[in-house]
Amino acid sequence: MDSDEGVGYVKFVGESVHDGSIGADAAGRALLAVDELLKFFNRQQSRDLASTDYEINVRTKQGSWEVVVIGGIGIFAASYVKKAAEKMAERDFADVGLKDVLRKSVDALKWLARVLKHTKGSLDFSSTDISWRASEGKVGIPNQEGEVIYVPFEYLKWYLSLPPQPLRKLTQPIENGRKLVIANKIDGATDEVEISTPDKIHMGHQLESQDEDFLFPELEHGQQVQLEGKLTRGNENTNSLGLEYAGHVLNCVPEAGSIVQFKPALFLRCRVFATVSRLGKQHVEVERRPTLIISHVIPLEADDQLTLFDQ
Repeated sequence: MDSDEGVGYVKFVGESVHDGSIGADAAGRALLAVDELLKFFNRQQSRDLASTDYEINVRTKQGSWEVVVIGGIGIFAASYVKKAAEKMAERDFADVGLKDVLRKSVDALKWLARVLKHTKGSLDFSSTDISWRASEGKVGIPNQEGEVIYVPFEYLKWYLSLPPQPLRKLTQPIENGRKLVIANKIDGATDEVEISTPDKIHMGHQLESQDEDFLFPELEHGQQVQLEGKLTRGNENTNSLGLEYAGHVLNCVPEAGSIVQFKPALFLRCRVFATVSRLGKQHVEVERRPTLIISHVIPLEADDQLTLFDQ
């Protein structure tokens, strides 16, 4: 991290973001989560920031999904707090500088991820055999293996009142091939923590069910396909169809309009032209079962039976 690159950064790295691209929903949620988390830590440091309407400026870097947190008085958007911002920049506002506040907030966020990885998601220190480095203002937190990390004590106090939703939003886009990195600069050196798929459960996420294997991995998200199978069901309420394909029934939705347009092919063997979708409802997690977004269907046998639309 160069000296002009702000006080820290949050970025996603890995095979799936080699060109800096992730889904718009995932990127937007992560960016909002960064804002929420940093403002929470800012409020812990300054009572004035708890009652001030302001924005945190960030800069995205070309070629990667990276958010650099900018320091300085420019972070305040509301004109009526300009004088307060100037005082903070001069270190006359609550005895702290604005850049110091943001730097500390990024550091607290980084340590939050590190502590949760270390303790496997626990922030309950009431029964923990902690140790102290009073002169440094740090407390030693052991994990289940007896390994100890030393964390600023004031950070632990902040974590106890931190709502869980922002951290879940920030870490939601993590998946195989996409890791989250949180970093800041300490004494001229960049210190970072990396969060990968096995760590998500420690960041407030539920453990995914392993009962069902990843179905048809060759059907990749966004792929244009032609599949032959039998349309076994149609539901006008959900505007969806079921395609019996290779021993499984895949959910299908029209690219446009109602499923009534596919009435001639219902209960028949047919060729389906579709785009594969593997995104869940929140558009941030990869689904184990693909959904087919159908553009058109060609029946491969004659229709000699009633359909549910005729009944």
